[in-house]
Amino acid sequence: MRCPFCAHDDSQVKDSRPTDDGAAIRRRRQCEGCGARFTTFERIQLREMTVVKSDGRREVFDRSKLERSISVACRKRPGG
Repeated sequence: MRCPFCAHDDSQVKDSRPTDDGAAIRRRRQCEGCGARFTTFERIQLREMTVVKSDGRREVFDRSKLERSISVACRKRPGG
């Protein structure tokens, strides 16, 4: 994490705890360059998974397609 005071690239986490609403993590950090302390908030960023098809098209991941394909593959196995 870059220090906001001296722009040094390394900092050390001194304290870490969830925020009151539980949607983020609050971290107290200390710069290894200048020794200044600062706070960062880390939030989860959810993204949709995208499948890149063999022809280059992009398609939103569909779990049911994967389940269906695995089911078909298992039916073709001996004993299944």
